[in-house]
Amino acid sequence: MILGINNPHLYFLTMILCGYFSPAYGQQLPRHLLNTGDNTQPRNPAYIDASPHLSGNWGGIRNWLQAKGINIRISDTNELWSNPVGGAQASNNYIGSTTVEMATDLHTLTNLPLGTFDISAMEIRGRPFSNIPLYVFNQTSNIEADDNGRLYELWYSQKLFKHRLAIRIGKLDLGQDFMISSVGLDFLNASFSWPIMPDNDLYDQGPVSPVTTPAIRLRYTASPQWTFLFAAADDNPIGGPFINVRDPWNQNRDPSGTRFNFSTGALFFTEIQYRSKIWGRQGTYKLGGYFDTGRFPDQADFTKTHKTNWAVYTVIDQTLQHFSPTAEIDAFIRGNWTSDTDRNQIVYAVDGGITLKGPFWRTADILGLGAGLGAASPYLARADQRSGMPGQGTEYHLELTYQVQLAPWFMLQPDIQGIVLPSGGVLSPKNQRIKNEAIFGVHSTIIF
Repeated sequence: MILGINNPHLYFLTMILCGYFSPAYGQQLPRHLLNTGDNTQPRNPAYIDASPHLSGNWGGIRNWLQAKGINIRISDTNELWSNPVGGAQASNNYIGSTTVEMATDLHTLTNLPLGTFDISAMEIRGRPFSNIPLYVFNQTSNIEADDNGRLYELWYSQKLFKHRLAIRIGKLDLGQDFMISSVGLDFLNASFSWPIMPDNDLYDQGPVSPVTTPAIRLRYTASPQWTFLFAAADDNPIGGPFINVRDPWNQNRDPSGTRFNFSTGALFFTEIQYRSKIWGRQGTYKLGGYFDTGRFPDQADFTKTHKTNWAVYTVIDQTLQHFSPTAEIDAFIRGNWTSDTDRNQIVYAVDGGITLKGPFWRTADILGLGAGLGAASPYLARADQRSGMPGQGTEYHLELTYQVQLAPWFMLQPDIQGIVLPSGGVLSPKNQRIKNEAIFGVHSTIIF
């Protein structure tokens, strides 16, 4: 962190040189590893091999462990990206991530009235590229992060009152429970999994993969239609400064993921979920918000801070049309907003998309088209203009993607993205506007 810089223009140039303007990471685990209890499982259509794992049953060991209540999940993800047009310069990039998780059903293992213990770790490879040379608000990829091997989650969960109340405590990724769209998870741009607002406005870009936080999460299922969620967490799991120009994501302050910090403030999430059918088509509707008790830098003068922060959001996942038991059109829309324009880089964001399951008579494939925007604070824009720079405005992102399920354990996903006005129209180190970007990528996931 560079201290004592009162001139916003000088600080702005310093942050550009250090790649600060896209602090987001928002890495989302593959859907089959999400352990929230309400996520879609891998699709295993009839035309491909029924084995869900590349490594099989390990000579019967996997089945024996599962009979004891021990479930080991291993997933490897690799991506290649090319940005031939736009940004600060053309670039080609590789990133990858391997996740290992062991979930233990202690009731099955011990025959005692106990819950579930879960531990997981990540090995992250490749060089992040969305900060430099793309300079975008949020990552092109939802697995993009600093190159580290780290503890991911460590928690214990217990269900009470006939499984209506589920309590989870430990080191948690709250992005698995809050602000999430099940349809949005089919896209690769990080904005569709973890929204632009918390990614830019909270400490360490929010309590989301690969950085998790000490927390307690409560899930109360009142009925098949109504679910209530609440979480209380540390708001700064790594314990670094909000602005760190030498290490924008702060992940290298805790490369092993074993640090527990309780010195900055508390972060609270709450969410109400309602499930219903409209003309026979299932929909899930969510309303929530977060409140942070910590201090946040003023967007015009980073030597000043403001106490507390908050935002509200809504998410809608809706099935639009069924064509067959395996083919349907689904859509989502999500909005985030805050009135605290003096302490937040992003003050509102909207994203949405539409997916076709089972295109071209391939029952496990998914074709998706998504778009979104993130609007910079007018308070920040006015400060930029007073310093003689163009005021940050609104960034727009688009994505066309296609998931090809080649086997139950192997998914390939070509992807095309477009970014209009990266970071709302910021300048490069050469004092030129960052150009609109066309980005091409291919993603693969293997389940071992």
